[in-house]
Amino acid sequence: MPSFLITNDDGIQSPMLRPMAEKLGALGPVRIVVPKEEQSWKGKAVTRFGRVLVERREDFPVETYAVTGTPSDCVNLAVHHLCRPPPDWVVSGINIGSNVGLGFIVNSGTVGAALEAAFQGIPAVAFSTYLEPERFRQWNEEKRLTHPESLRAIETSTSRMAAMMERIVAAGLPAGAMLLNINFPGALTPETPVRWVPVQKNRYGGLFRREGPGYVHSTQVGLESEDTGPNDRDVVMGGEISVTALSFAAISLPPGPIIAL
Repeated sequence: MPSFLITNDDGIQSPMLRPMAEKLGALGPVRIVVPKEEQSWKGKAVTRFGRVLVERREDFPVETYAVTGTPSDCVNLAVHHLCRPPPDWVVSGINIGSNVGLGFIVNSGTVGAALEAAFQGIPAVAFSTYLEPERFRQWNEEKRLTHPESLRAIETSTSRMAAMMERIVAAGLPAGAMLLNINFPGALTPETPVRWVPVQKNRYGGLFRREGPGYVHSTQVGLESEDTGPNDRDVVMGGEISVTALSFAAISLPPGPIIAL
C-alpha cells in the first residue's frame, strides 16, 4: 500500500486539505506538510537564509505539519526530517486556481513542490483547479470559499484527484517524466474527459502596478500566446482535464567545432 505526502502553496488554511487527506487515505497512509501561510508564485524557491520553523498540528485527522517556509522547503523537510520513512508519492495541491501555460507553471509553488519531490527521487503529481474569477477573488481576499460552486469544486476535484491517483500509482509516471501537472476545469464530473496535452507557450507582461510610493502585484498581466494547437490552457478553458508530463532536458545539437561565445 503506497504512502502519500500532501503539500501545497495555498497554506494550512486551504479547504482542499481535509477532503484530500480523507480520499487519498483510502489508497494508503497520508501525511500533510504545508506552508503555514500562502506561498503562491514562489516557484521552486528554497529558504537559504533565516530559520524555518515547523509546527505539529493536532487539528487534522492525519499527521500534519505547518512550515514557515516555501512549498519546496516543505517537501525537503518532509522527506529528510519529518516523515520517516519518506513517502512513496507526493501530491501537491489541489491548488486553488489553475496552473497552465509555461509562464505560470515555472512560477507555481504547487509545481515547484512537485519538482522538489522529483529531485529527491520521489514521483509527484501537481493538481490545480480553475475557479471563476469571482470565486477566486474571495479566496484571494478572504482566504475562504463559501459559494456553492466553490464548495462543489472542492468536492468534485478532490474526488477526481483520488481516482486519478489510484490509476497513476498503478501505472507509474510516463518514461522520462519528472512529474505530472494536472489541471481541472471549474465544472467537473466523474465523466469529464482527460487529455494529454503540451504546455501552452504563453507569456505575460507587467506583473505590478504603481501604488503609493512603490508597486504591488497586479493580476492584469496581458497574457499572450502564439500556440495554434491544443494545449493545457485550451483544454481546461474548454471544460476538460489537462494532463502534462513535465521534464527538464537539454536541446540536443549535432556535434560541431568549438565556438567562441
